[in-house]
Amino acid sequence: MPAKRTSRKKSSLKFFDKLMLTITCVSVACILVSYIAKYIDPQMFWPVAFFGLTYPLLLAANLLLILFWLFRKPLYMLIPLAAILIGYNSLTANIGFRKSTAENSIKSDALRVMTYNVHFFKKFDSKLDTSTRDQILQIIQEEKPDVLCIQEFFARPKGKYQFKKLVREAMGADYFYFFKSTGNDFEESGLAIFSKYPIAGSGHITFPETYKGNEAIYANIKYKNRLVRFYSVHLQSINFQPEDYKYLDEVKEIKANVKSSRRIGSRLKQAFIKRSMQVKVLKEHASGWNEPYLFCGDFNDTPNSYAVNYLADDMNNAFQKKGSGPGITYNGDFPNFQIDFILASKDLNVESYQVIKKKLSDHYAVRSDLLMLPRAK
Repeated sequence: MPAKRTSRKKSSLKFFDKLMLTITCVSVACILVSYIAKYIDPQMFWPVAFFGLTYPLLLAANLLLILFWLFRKPLYMLIPLAAILIGYNSLTANIGFRKSTAENSIKSDALRVMTYNVHFFKKFDSKLDTSTRDQILQIIQEEKPDVLCIQEFFARPKGKYQFKKLVREAMGADYFYFFKSTGNDFEESGLAIFSKYPIAGSGHITFPETYKGNEAIYANIKYKNRLVRFYSVHLQSINFQPEDYKYLDEVKEIKANVKSSRRIGSRLKQAFIKRSMQVKVLKEHASGWNEPYLFCGDFNDTPNSYAVNYLADDMNNAFQKKGSGPGITYNGDFPNFQIDFILASKDLNVESYQVIKKKLSDHYAVRSDLLMLPRAK
């Protein structure tokens, strides 16, 4: 009798190990596919983009499998470990393995840039309130940006929410450019760029087949006898509705349904494809500019995506240069990953990078200090 029990136990253990090995192989295959998402244009083949989006989750799954095999069969832990190391560039694009730059080590002549999706100066899914207004303005005042790019900007011409005036006062800036996406005589919203330095030119870039609010503006700013172009960018949103977020909560509780899955999948697919189109428009627009330039804003996509990597090609990604720890910039329900970026042309050297972890908008503010290199002779 004991011999039979031992045999059954061994058989059970063998089955469990085989099951976990299968899960490991699937997890490894998925993370490997996520590495190629940055190279595959969603307009040509969109399914791979889903793997790029979920890289942080796939990374977490493979790390858990390493721990599992470490205590079960240590040799097998090499499988997920190797998969993670193969994607070292993806790892460092999402997690900064360095200390934060000390404030007192930043050179005094550095140009401080900040990007902030302020969600109309209110907390996610809530009404306007003066407390949130004051705290966002306090962040701007404390961080002291020289140039501030704002997405989902909102303003009224009078009353408690005159944000064109309030932001300038908090920042100590005399210059700004605002493009109205929607509005009326009472209030308006859109994209904005505020600057302590004079603006010599500005404009608006419309993306094809997109919603109002998902667009870009630019301002040519006079800085150290040169013109530096700043793009404030808001790429295609996923446009999840309340029922979609409810479904995501149900997924966590294993109550999902096929209809909701298809709806969310369709919205993600369309967003991947539209962002692919939008970054090509931006890159083409910047190609005719021969001075330093930056793309700052809410890209609505992650470091492993085609959109982010297409736009960042031959540029300095501020997070990858100086970021520390997980680069999470979105504090909403999904995708709560790094989706806000500061990308600078090669003639701008990144000195620091910081995510301001204060939950006021559904995004965190992101700032970076940059030094302009001498003009090439």
